[in-house]
Amino acid sequence: MISLKIVEEKIRPIIENLGYEFVSINWGSEEGRRALIIKIDKEDGISVEDCAKVSREIDSIIDSLDLGENFVLIVSSKGINGI
Repeated sequence: MISLKIVEEKIRPIIENLGYEFVSINWGSEEGRRALIIKIDKEDGISVEDCAKVSREIDSIIDSLDLGENFVLIVSSKGINGI
């Protein structure tokens, strides 16, 4: 299985070219399912539309990588606590 560092190397330039800051990438869970969680940011905040846009742009790259078992892709903001 490919490392998250390699996934980051593939998607960070795409995210940054769209005008967003790449914040982090981690494995987690969402409603009991394995989730690949990517956090982004931008100066005036992140909207649901921003998350959807980034998700659409990186989805095919994520799908082409060997990340093991099934998972959901979640793109979100870093949140109010900066995490």
